[in-house]
Parts: sequence; structure tokens; C-alpha cells
Amino acid sequence: MNSTNVNDWGSLESMPPPREVWDVSPDNFKQKITDIYQPAVLRGFAANWPIVKNAQISDSTLRQYLRGFDSQKPLQLVNLPSHTQGRMFYDQSLTGMNFKVAQATLAQGLEEMQRFAEGSTSDRFCLQSIRIKDYLPALESQLNNPLLPQSRPFIWIGNKVTVAPHFDEAHNIAIVVGGKRRFTLFPPEQVKNLYVGPLEFTPAGQPISLVDLRAPDIAQHPKYVQAFKHGLSVELEPGDAIYIPSPWWHHVESLSNLNVLINYWWSGNKVSTALPFPMLIHAIQALKSQPYEQQQAWKSMLEHYLFDKDTDPGEHIPQAAKGILGQYTDKVSHQVHQWLAKLLG
Repeated sequence: MNSTNVNDWGSLESMPPPREVWDVSPDNFKQKITDIYQPAVLRGFAANWPIVKNAQISDSTLRQYLRGFDSQKPLQLVNLPSHTQGRMFYDQSLTGMNFKVAQATLAQGLEEMQRFAEGSTSDRFCLQSIRIKDYLPALESQLNNPLLPQSRPFIWIGNKVTVAPHFDEAHNIAIVVGGKRRFTLFPPEQVKNLYVGPLEFTPAGQPISLVDLRAPDIAQHPKYVQAFKHGLSVELEPGDAIYIPSPWWHHVESLSNLNVLINYWWSGNKVSTALPFPMLIHAIQALKSQPYEQQQAWKSMLEHYLFDKDTDPGEHIPQAAKGILGQYTDKVSHQVHQWLAKLLG
């Protein structure tokens, strides 16, 4: 395979879709969704939300609806110049970004997006990961999500924008409420075939794949062929939702001139030092420069304390003294957090 033309061996549309799950309720959410470590599509999940109903009338109606929640607080408006074709990414040297960021209110951001939709500019715009509670507080009461009553929603608004494959540190339910989006997903073990870029310098917080899924360069990224074979892809319409378990990789394409998505993240982590990604960075920092023999020794430590599910590494320690090796309660979690914060501070 020496051609870089994706049509020679398969497009995103040719990938199998994730499983679809129906009649999900708070009572069966765990059984039908979270106990199964696979993405899942929930068609019509938010079909009755007012924002969805407004989006189905017209883009103009959706913009007017959103303006009604504008708190006038400044937001980070991303400007993607024409040459990027809406793909949020690095510059050619991977030392900068291919987009610019400015301050704007919600109404101002919507005006810029409208300019692209009307053809008066070829630049594309988006507002990413806005915490609704802080910036559109009146909107939250109109979003009925009985599956995650304790989680706070975020909103994403933009033109035709593409976000490269990345993972989240928390589980995610993403709900398309305006326009159409295509989600393409890869299992975590495909990290070795996705050519992930810099870990500590990223476009939006999480590392991203350097592969352009719409025009993959197979000469430069030959292992992506294997990732493609394990990928899933689906197009969602307003009201549809997708569950993405952490840390599945996902590539998101906004397909309409005006796209709006609302998502909910949640996890069992109660303290900042429990986040997995900083753990990865710290592990690389601590172990990368050590001799191979020491790296293998720490690999044995990890396997013993974390990945060997057939034995209890603390079975010889009295229950009251087990600490992190025992039952992981909130008390233990915060004690470990304080210990780590003091050690790393």
C-alpha cells in the first residue's frame, strides 16, 4: 500500500458503526452502557430538549435561541484560517498551532460563525468546551439528563470544524443538539498505531493523533492501516448522543455550517492527583532516563501492584494498615492526595 488516497482502502463512512442502545434509563444505565467497555449510540436521547427543537427549525432560530442565554462573559473564540479547512491542528513544525484565539462574547462568536455560513469569510470559528453553569447558566435547567444528574454540562459551538483523534480522562456522553457530527473511534490499544503527537504541548489539553483521517499519508503513517481496521464511525443528528468510555480515542467532525454539541464528563476520580494522564507524564519523566534494567524493575512493580488481578498485593497487611492497597474509600483517596501533593509540591 503506497498510495495516500484513502479511497484506495476505505473511508470513514465504510467503518462499522458503534452499537446502538435503546430504552436506557437510570435503572439500567450501568448494565446497558457503563459495564460494557464499548462506545454506544443513543438515538433520539435529547429529541425533546428545547435547544434541539429550535435547531430543527433553522440555524437562524438556533442562533437566536442561544443568544438568549448570553451572559456577556468573554469566551475563547477559536479562529481557523481558510488554509486549515477547519482542522484544529499544529503548525508545520509542531511547535505552534494553526489557529488563533481571541476574546468574544457568545453573541459575537455566533456572528463570526454566521459570516462563514453566509460566505462572507472563509475563516471558520468555534467556541470549545464552555462550562454551561458559568457562562450560560439559564440554559442548564432546559437540559434534562436523568442518567447523569450530578454531572455538569459543557457546550461546543462552531462551523465545520474537525478535532483530531484524542482521548478524555473521564467517560463522556456527547449529545448533538444542532447540525450533524461524525464520530470516529479507536480502542485504547490502538495508541501504538495512531502516531500521537507531543504529550505536554497540545492544541486543547489532550494529546492528539497526527494522522489526518480524511487524507492519511500512509507512507508517513503506515501503522494507521491497523488502527483503521479497528475503528468505528457514525454520523449523529440533532438529539442523538454517543457514550465514549475513557480513554477511547475519538475524532470529531462537525459537518454543518452551525454545529452545537453538549457533553457530560464523569469519572470516579475525586481528587486531582487521581487523574491518569498526569500519571503517565510523571511516569515518563521518572523512568525514561533510567537504565533499562531499572525500567524493567518498575514495570514489575506496576504489574504486581496494579495489573495482576489474580493476587492481592496487600493480603499480608492488616486491613486497618493497608492504606491505598485496601478498600479505596473517600478518606483514603484524600489522604493519598495530600501525601502526593506534599511530595510533588
